[in-house]
Amino acid sequence: MNVFLREGGDMIPTDVVVAWRNRSDLAPVPRTLEFTVKLIDGVEAKVKEGASVWGGRENLQYLIVKTDRSQPLGQVQGANQQQSMKVTALLHSCASIASARPMAVVQENTTFGAAYRACGAYAQIDNDFVVPRFSCFKGKIPSYPLVQVLQEEGAALVMRGGRIGAMRLADMAKQLPVDNIGQIDSSAMIASEYLQLQDVPMFYSTNAEASLVQGPSNQVRTVEFRPRTDVRRLRNASSVLVRSKTVDSTICQQILAGDVLQVAGENLIVITALHAFENLEGAQESRSRLWLGRLVNAV
Repeated sequence: MNVFLREGGDMIPTDVVVAWRNRSDLAPVPRTLEFTVKLIDGVEAKVKEGASVWGGRENLQYLIVKTDRSQPLGQVQGANQQQSMKVTALLHSCASIASARPMAVVQENTTFGAAYRACGAYAQIDNDFVVPRFSCFKGKIPSYPLVQVLQEEGAALVMRGGRIGAMRLADMAKQLPVDNIGQIDSSAMIASEYLQLQDVPMFYSTNAEASLVQGPSNQVRTVEFRPRTDVRRLRNASSVLVRSKTVDSTICQQILAGDVLQVAGENLIVITALHAFENLEGAQESRSRLWLGRLVNAV
């Protein structure tokens, strides 16, 4: 649960850090860091909004985007009442895509990485792919149109070794499991074809001849229109990861979003991995929670 104020040094003392959570996601911002600190020894001035911190198993740089100072705890240390503050930080290399654009970004025949960086990120994208057109208007948050591009490509962003790369969901599902949860499935589980048919739509568009083209339509689903989208991307847009299980475990920071776990003989993809530490009356508690899902191809 280390938090550094500069890369490789100036660590906030562990007895000052009350709680720590590092989240790995299949999202345009693939890492977030949340921690709670006691407001002693001038800590508040060092972790203010806009400052950078380093942390996590990969020791990545994060940008603080929110601080939330709590009410006094009712305890006195020296001459001051004890207070704590919650801090939320986003992966620094792509934090800008979570903020509204000061000007529009409109590109044609570009790549996902080029659109990603045009929206304010400075991370390179491995396994990049071509994007026929991309637009994010002034005042809009880039992460939403970036997710739409990934959806139409049937892909997601994964982060490994400090590098961000695009991976197709079909390839993700074919990976070998990094761990085996066990032969008995004791995870929390959600199963509802009813919700899937509502939440995973069938997409349609028009071609150059003004004829209708559509993705898979053998089931009665909700319907959405995507302008100027070919059949391949319409089909990809209806192939999604559906969260089905949640697993609590001892701390396992080596497991990240995009990994495959085997649960009772079934291979499932880690959609989100949360790793947490907490100081409780001098004792440290650590745990992980994994949100797992399977690839669903609409038919």
